[in-house]
Amino acid sequence: MKEILMVIPCHRIPERCLHIKGKPMLLCTRCLAMLLGYLFAPVAVMATLVVPLWVPFVMAVPLLVDGFTQLWKWRKSTNTLRFITGLTFGVGQALLISTIVWTFVQWIEG
Repeated sequence: MKEILMVIPCHRIPERCLHIKGKPMLLCTRCLAMLLGYLFAPVAVMATLVVPLWVPFVMAVPLLVDGFTQLWKWRKSTNTLRFITGLTFGVGQALLISTIVWTFVQWIEG
């Protein structure tokens, strides 16, 4: 499992990772939350969720604002905020996948 997680592009900065028994996890909080959000994709596809395309992009905005304002050193983010924005982004991407899948299916069915 460790080898699989190591191929995921993540900075793995220990203070930005959740800790279990004092040891940092292999992914930062934001990346972990995004992956958890991606788990919603099969559910969204099975539920035939189709949303306007602007919805997933709006769901990405909090992550972008949090990430860039931290990168530009305007403020310091917290792991709680990283988790919330990462999860929102991941669910938004899952909704985008579902929308693309069902739009494609409708296009094929004619």
